[in-house]
Amino acid sequence: MQATTSRLIAQIRANASFFSLPNSNPVAQRSFQTSSITLAAKKKKGGNKKQSRAAIQKAEAEAEQQRIEELRRLKDTKFLNSLISPKNLFATTQLTQQQASQLASAEQEKKSQATTPDNADAAASAATAGAQKAVDNTSNFHSFVTPSEIEMITKHAPKASLELDRGNNLLIRTAVQEKLAFSQGEMVKRIVALENADSKAVMHANINTAVETFARKEHDTGSPEVQAAVWTVRINNLGQHLASNRKDHHNRRRYTYLLHKRAKMLRYLKRQSLERYHRCLKELGLQPEMVEGEIPFPRRVELGAYY
Repeated sequence: MQATTSRLIAQIRANASFFSLPNSNPVAQRSFQTSSITLAAKKKKGGNKKQSRAAIQKAEAEAEQQRIEELRRLKDTKFLNSLISPKNLFATTQLTQQQASQLASAEQEKKSQATTPDNADAAASAATAGAQKAVDNTSNFHSFVTPSEIEMITKHAPKASLELDRGNNLLIRTAVQEKLAFSQGEMVKRIVALENADSKAVMHANINTAVETFARKEHDTGSPEVQAAVWTVRINNLGQHLASNRKDHHNRRRYTYLLHKRAKMLRYLKRQSLERYHRCLKELGLQPEMVEGEIPFPRRVELGAYY
């Protein structure tokens, strides 16, 4: 019994010596080298955030500029370039008046006779002459008056009127009376000129251009291409208004409504004829995503960025 106990104790001691650490000193076990440890550098507060924010803003600005440039190239079509912009149309007449006023003031300085009119009268008359010159050179008329009708009024009608009056012996044909007859035709031309109309008349002229461009036959006003082109004219007109009147929320809703109506009409055209659909998209300066995708409610319509 004692021999068995002594053998167990000897075996336990042998196992304990086998699993024991080579160095049982706790202080020595806790010692380590610090020469290979490198402390992390302290980051500057807010520096990286500002740089990353500036990089993000720059990337967003470049992406927006690229999107606007692609949209501008997309809108460079024959039909859209033929549309008349009220702002550009009326600006040309005003520019002509300013130039005429400058010319009148320059001529007034050269003249020193007492019979010459005042500066204000000369500037006003010269501005009127400049505006009339701009209107005389126009080829756009409102109330659906065509250039051929204007040519008949200004050239053929006065001659016919003079011949009729002379045949009835009502007057003797003189140079003054001929000038008066032709000046009446020119007055009619200035009255119906598009430069003397309002923006609504300009929009109706653009709608007439859209009908003539996309009509599949004579007097065609109901085909899908014509209706989509008419909606495009109204969308462009309303987009120009919203770009300069950012708080007009009622018309912003109507702008989205017109976008949906045009998209619905073009989707109908796609079901009818895929070839006509793609040709119409190209002429209107649209992409399939603008018609078939989601049309969000715009928070703000920027000039040149509307579609």
